[in-house]
Amino acid sequence: VLQSSYLNSTSQGGFQYSQAMLVENALFLRELKAFAQAKEAAGYSQEELEETFAFLLFDNEKEAKEVCQTGLRVNSSSISTL
Repeated sequence: VLQSSYLNSTSQGGFQYSQAMLVENALFLRELKAFAQAKEAAGYSQEELEETFAFLLFDNEKEAKEVCQTGLRVNSSSISTL
């Protein structure tokens, strides 16, 4: 799935995934659920509430572990590659 899921087909020639890991953090999932419930209560449509996912590309394992522990919020990191 990863090898065939490049958003831009030209990216496929630039790099190749070597390992993927699904990370689930209970605290972050609770925050996400509360956020979605508040948006739903405010009248957001189901289309606006639909979840999307992305893959983060890290230069090293240390960066990946840090994000898994602290989360990643808008403007909270120097990571700029999705």
